Amino acid sequence: MAVWYRHRQWGGVAIATCLGSGALGAVLLWNAGHGAVAVALLVTELVIAVLFSSLTVEVGDGELRWFFGPGLWRHRVALDAITAIAVVRNRWWHGLGVGIVSGIRFYTVSGLDAVELCAGNDDLRRIGTDDPHGLAAAIRAACASQQRTAQGA
Repeated sequence: MAVWYRHRQWGGVAIATCLGSGALGAVLLWNAGHGAVAVALLVTELVIAVLFSSLTVEVGDGELRWFFGPGLWRHRVALDAITAIAVVRNRWWHGLGVGIVSGIRFYTVSGLDAVELCAGNDDLRRIGTDDPHGLAAAIRAACASQQRTAQGA
C-alpha cells in the first residue's frame, strides 16, 4: 500500500472528558450505593476514550482514508470522487467524534481546524486535523497525480 500522507492527531480533550466524566460519575454512583452501575459507567467511558483517542488520516492508493483510535470503523473516499477541497474552521458546537450538522458529516477528536471535502452530489465531509494545510495539500497532490495517470493511460 503506497501512502502519500499519514497523520495521527491525538484527542486529548476527548480522552480527558471521557475519563473525567466517567470517574466523577462512578464516584457519585458508588457513594450512592450503585457499585455495579458505577463500574459499568467507568468501563463504558474507558472504551469510548480508547475508541476516540485519536484520528488517523491517510492519503494513498487512490483514496483518502481515516479512522478513530484503533481503527474499528474505517471511512474512505475515492480520490476521483473528490470535487472540492477547502481548509475550514468548525464551530465549537459541532462537537467531537462523529456527527452530522446541516448536512455535513464531521469527524473530529480535537480542535476546530478541518479539511472539507465535497465528494459526489452534495456529499460534504469535514475531517478534523491539527495539520489542515498539509492534509489539503496532500489530497490535492494525490488527486492531481491520479488525474495525470488516468490521462496518460
